[in-house]
Amino acid sequence: MQDTDLTDRRGVTLTTDRVLEAGHIFREQHESDQGIDAQIEIKEGLSATGRLIAVQIKSGASYFSREIETGFWHPVTNKHRELWINHSLPVIVILCNLDTRDCFYEIVTDETCIRAGKNWKILIPKNKTLASDSAPDLVSLASPVVAASDYSIHSEQDQSHGNARRISMDIVVHPGSRAVNRPLLGAITRAALARGQSSKYHRDEISERVLGGRPVDVVWGFIYLRDIDRQSASWVCKFQWVSPSLDSRFSPLPFEGEKDGSGLVISWNNSTELPRFLDDRRATKADYLKRVDQLLALLPPVREKLALVLDAGDQTGVSESFPSLTSDFEDMWDGTSAAPHECQRLNQAIQELLATVGNAGLIWSQRHSRNQRATFSLMTGYHDQLGRLAGEIAFLRRDVG
Repeated sequence: MQDTDLTDRRGVTLTTDRVLEAGHIFREQHESDQGIDAQIEIKEGLSATGRLIAVQIKSGASYFSREIETGFWHPVTNKHRELWINHSLPVIVILCNLDTRDCFYEIVTDETCIRAGKNWKILIPKNKTLASDSAPDLVSLASPVVAASDYSIHSEQDQSHGNARRISMDIVVHPGSRAVNRPLLGAITRAALARGQSSKYHRDEISERVLGGRPVDVVWGFIYLRDIDRQSASWVCKFQWVSPSLDSRFSPLPFEGEKDGSGLVISWNNSTELPRFLDDRRATKADYLKRVDQLLALLPPVREKLALVLDAGDQTGVSESFPSLTSDFEDMWDGTSAAPHECQRLNQAIQELLATVGNAGLIWSQRHSRNQRATFSLMTGYHDQLGRLAGEIAFLRRDVG
């Protein structure tokens, strides 16, 4: 083993120790991603949260040669800056001093990257070290928490082939007041992937008989910023996950893109300019509240039909018309304009309402291929949630109006 390789391994080992000391999980990324060495996963108590930080580790005396009073300047190439800033996870650079066993770190952002000639540099502060007291700071840097209202599944398809169980999905984002950036979209992608990996949906009885009970082998999907973008296939990113245990003979052609070592690949559509997306399409308060009132006028029939579905079960007429009603309800909402800043709490509740109605229609349309008891349990939950949301939205609507 070369000296540089040995130094790198010592740096990884030291970083592992320091992350564990901080109470979180360190996971080395053996699959190359051009500048990402590992991931830190945040823990709450004894439980992993799924909130992640991507890590680049540098070890050895040469990385401490550009020292100033407050920290250490670390050079960054254009290639690495683009990779790190546009990554689906927040990225930190860690400098390991193997003599003192200190690990200094800093997050990579537009603000921390400073132009240095044709390339860039980042100051790794001396007062930011991985240790037990750095645990809260790592929590604040990690990928965002994703709520059920942050996205909705507009299509879930069983596309199993041969001996591989395959699920495809179309996901629409409902960001509310939060900035639309790649870490948020990456977190939504991972949350949607978890739903796909646990899917019990089968397209027909034959598929269920052949592959029923088998874990999902492949999940792929597209993330859209608006429902209207699905019509023109204007996705912001697409993703593919292939189980490491799947026989390579049944694996689909791999995506090119950002790899995280778990089998997930995210490919970004670079034609979408995220930072200005919300502000460029923000509605006036009057226009937004008018749309809210129109939507709320259509909610009572949806709730009434859902109650009938729960009472009547699979009776013809009642059951067949419910998915169409939920689809009309979602289509009524014009998603081309964002909510004004003072209506963000109301908008978050509206997005949760749309996701709940849409998911209720999707689950009911798939009822013949799902477990009956589980389906009615979900539908009952949706009914109760709509009642809660109706009251919450009415209160928020009065508050801003």
